Amino acid sequence: MSAVPQRLAFRDLLDHGPSAGRVLVVDDERPVREGIERLIRRFGHTVKTAASAEKADHWLASHRFDLCLLDIDLPKMKGVEFLEWALGRDPEMAVIMLTGIDDPELALRCMERGARTYLVKPVEAEFLHLAVRDALAVRTLLIERNDGLDPPV
Repeated sequence: MSAVPQRLAFRDLLDHGPSAGRVLVVDDERPVREGIERLIRRFGHTVKTAASAEKADHWLASHRFDLCLLDIDLPKMKGVEFLEWALGRDPEMAVIMLTGIDDPELALRCMERGARTYLVKPVEAEFLHLAVRDALAVRTLLIERNDGLDPPV
């Protein structure tokens, strides 16, 4: 008998994790974007969505987000480029990359540029919840640690 359950009940996941975060979902595929939006709301977070890098830029210019779920294959501007730009604008924002392609080299490139993790679509709700929870928790710890540092002289 295993001490760790094989699968957590989805309803149990909803009762754990950091307080509500502000999440931006950027994906050009409407069904994917809306599905992720519904899940993120179920997880207890506020959500804005964007179908393009341009719309995401609009949201980032007018709002502060704790987390961005970012599709790698966006029209006009690739997600990796947008990742670098978005983190340049708000380095404290956590980013989870989403893709339909399981490419370890691309995953590594995204994480080297600041993504917290890389998820291959379709993503199971439980796995997405854990990734979101962990990204927000790490972000909170980093902010708390940085707030405790003395300012540079």
